Amino acid sequence: MPADSFNPERDLTVPSVYSLNLSAAQHCTLAWVEDHGGLFDPIPVPVDTVAEDCGNSVSTVHESLARLEGLRLLVRTAAGLYRINARYYFTLHPELRDMIATALTDPPVIPDDRARAPRKVSNTDSRRRRTIRPVS
Repeated sequence: MPADSFNPERDLTVPSVYSLNLSAAQHCTLAWVEDHGGLFDPIPVPVDTVAEDCGNSVSTVHESLARLEGLRLLVRTAAGLYRINARYYFTLHPELRDMIATALTDPPVIPDDRARAPRKVSNTDSRRRRTIRPVS
């Protein structure tokens, strides 16, 4: 049985956020993580700070984090840090999803003999390297 080929519409997307029936607190918690850098790096999510920033109770933030983690919109690392699932980000930005899909399916760039050769130095560059200038 042949393996399925890479399909960016299937492999780099998640269901629509609207179809997940997120509460306002869950949307706010997800936005807080995104606004504080959780899109690119795992970050700590201090529940008290999120509750204060979003105007929710601490228990509501705990419930939001649990649901978002259960939906896999947030990925929790072993160190207890959170980051946003990259598939969620690519769902929001189809132009980047297409660019990534193209990058994954295009052939690799292969250096030729000229690229492996030493860099040619111009006469001006050679003179600059030989000139010793005093420090003023």
